[in-house]
Amino acid sequence: MNFLLSSEQIELQDALRRYLHAEVAPVVDAHEAESRMVPKHIVRAMRDFGLLGGLLPEASGGFALPMTTYGMLIAEVARVWPSLRSIVSTSNLAASVLADGGSSALKDKYLPRILSGEAIASFALSEPNIGSDAANIETRATVTGQGWKVSGRKLYISLGPVCELGVVFVRTGEAGKRQVSCLLFERDMPGFSSSPIPKMGMHSCPLGELLFDEVDIPRGNLIGQEGAGFSLAKKYLNVGRCVVAFSALGIAQAACDAAVRYAGERVQFGKPIASFQLVQHMIADMLTLVETSRLICYRAAAALDQDAADSQLLCSMAKRYATDAVLRVAEQSMQVHGGAGYTALFPVERYYRDARHLSIAEGTNQIQSLLIAQGVLGVSALK
Repeated sequence: MNFLLSSEQIELQDALRRYLHAEVAPVVDAHEAESRMVPKHIVRAMRDFGLLGGLLPEASGGFALPMTTYGMLIAEVARVWPSLRSIVSTSNLAASVLADGGSSALKDKYLPRILSGEAIASFALSEPNIGSDAANIETRATVTGQGWKVSGRKLYISLGPVCELGVVFVRTGEAGKRQVSCLLFERDMPGFSSSPIPKMGMHSCPLGELLFDEVDIPRGNLIGQEGAGFSLAKKYLNVGRCVVAFSALGIAQAACDAAVRYAGERVQFGKPIASFQLVQHMIADMLTLVETSRLICYRAAAALDQDAADSQLLCSMAKRYATDAVLRVAEQSMQVHGGAGYTALFPVERYYRDARHLSIAEGTNQIQSLLIAQGVLGVSALK
C-alpha cells in the first residue's frame, strides 16, 4: 500500500503550511496564554485550503476531499494550533450532520454560514451523566403544536460558550437507541444559555455547558428521521476518531521537531546535548512513535475512503494508538528540554496540555480497546 502523498496533495500541504507559518504561528502563544479565541478571519481562511467543508459533497458546498487528504490537512493545522484544528473539526462535524439529514430549506439557510466560517457551530451530545453511553441521553424534547420544547443540559461542548447555532441530540421517547432525535438550535432562541468551563489546554477553543430551559425548536429544524438521531451521531464517530488521530499526529510532529531543534542548540559539558546517547535514545523513540502514528492514521483514512469493512476497527486503533503516542512524544520532548520544558518559555508544555484531552475525545481510549476487541471476538463488553 502506497502512503506517499500525490503532487496535488503536496502542493496543498505546502500552501497551507506557508500560510500557517506566516499568519498563524506568530499569534498562537499570546492567544493561548490569554485564553482568547482563534480570530474569526483565521477560521474563515481555512475555507481557502479545503478545511471548512472538506469532507462534504460538492452539492452541499463542500470539497469532497478524500479522508487521506483531509487528514493530512488536519495534521498540519494541529501541528501549529490545535485550538484552530478543534474549531474546524467541530464546525465540520455539525455541518456534516446537517448536510446528511437536514431538509433543503434547513441546509440552504445554515450550511453556507457554517462553511464560510461566518457562523460558529457546535455539536451537542455529551451530558453531565452521559459520555460513552450516548444512546441514553437525558435531555428531553416534548412535542408541541409547532415542533418541540427542549429541556436539559449538555456538558463539555466544544465552542459551546460562543456558538451561534448547533446540532443537539435529544430524547424524544423512552430509553433506547431508537428514541434519540437531532435538532438544530440557535443561540438566540428563548430559554437557551451557555457558560464556559475552564480547561487544561487548547485555551483558544472554548469549552462549555449548554442549558436548554424549555427552548422551543421548530418542527422544520429536525435533522434526519425522528428517533434516528443516535444512528446519525454514530455514523460520524469513525470519521471523528480518524480526525482525532491525525490531530495527535500533528501535535506529536511539532513536539518532536521542537526536541530535535533544542537538542542541537543546547550546549552542556562543552557540546550540544544532541551528542549524548540518552538524548539520542529519546529522539529515536519520538521519531518512531511519530512515524508509526502516521502509518496507522493513513491506513485508517484509506479504509474510510474505500468504505472497507474494517474501517471502524482501524479508526479505533488509529485513535487509540496516536493519542497515546502523542502524550509519550510530548513528555519526552519536555524531558529533552529539561527544566526549560516545564516553563512557558518554550511551547512543549503547551503541546502536552493541548494533546491530553485527545485520549478522551470521541470515545475514551478504554472504550476504543473494547471496540477493537469486540471487532475481533464478536463479543461486546458493554452489553
